[in-house]
Amino acid sequence: MKFLFLDDSKQKIKGKNWEYVGYGGFCIDSRYLRQLECDYYDIRKKYKIPQDIELKWSPNKHHFLNKEFTGNRNALFEEIIDSLKKYHIRIICAVHDINEYYKIILQKWSIEKTYLWAISEQLKFLIKTYEIHYLENNDDIGLIIADHYGNKKGEHDLIVQSKEFIKQGTKLHRFSRICITPLTVSSKDSPFIQIADIVVGVTVGSLANNRYALKLFDKISRLYLRKSDEDIKHSQFPIYESVLDCGLKLFPENFREKGNNIFKQPNNR
Repeated sequence: MKFLFLDDSKQKIKGKNWEYVGYGGFCIDSRYLRQLECDYYDIRKKYKIPQDIELKWSPNKHHFLNKEFTGNRNALFEEIIDSLKKYHIRIICAVHDINEYYKIILQKWSIEKTYLWAISEQLKFLIKTYEIHYLENNDDIGLIIADHYGNKKGEHDLIVQSKEFIKQGTKLHRFSRICITPLTVSSKDSPFIQIADIVVGVTVGSLANNRYALKLFDKISRLYLRKSDEDIKHSQFPIYESVLDCGLKLFPENFREKGNNIFKQPNNR
């Protein structure tokens, strides 16, 4: 059995009104979960992070990482990302540039409603990609586990919409490998959701030109899901040509150029 762990991330963009909003995480085979968890806590112990501290990519100003942590935060995240390589993990993320979203202007949606709409569209993409390009390629079944959404009504709406999407499928595909409706858990209680937070945080942060995220992007760039593992072994094309619209989906279409650019950095060629 496979698992997909998900979390969301927002990043404010200098000179723009609204954030980039992302949703995503990583796929892993169930047989590797315990080993990954052990690695995760070993790394935390090395950096003297207490067991009850929830690691976050963008913690608030009162968080342990901002108030008491004396180590190198990027080195900490780098070790966590490096640990993923051992377990054949694949990353799937979707990101919206909310500034380009026409409904804010034309329909006067609230920003909260817009964020929820974006996350809902991203979840549909993640469900479809997870089944078609990961579960089918591995001939397996899977579960989706996500962090709680910011409010209960929004979480309820996401669960209902995802349930209907899985039930109805798309015009070209009927879902048969995702066992049940996505489950939600507290990120504080799940090391895997905390790792998903780091993965999607680096992704969204890199798109937003966050210099700390960009230093880590090359670490995750080769972990994004592609249409098949054969693409990874034998592709003659740049990484981004086989990743964009599969392991990394950017909305709207003109946002794709931003994705091309971060993959073209010297370390990611």
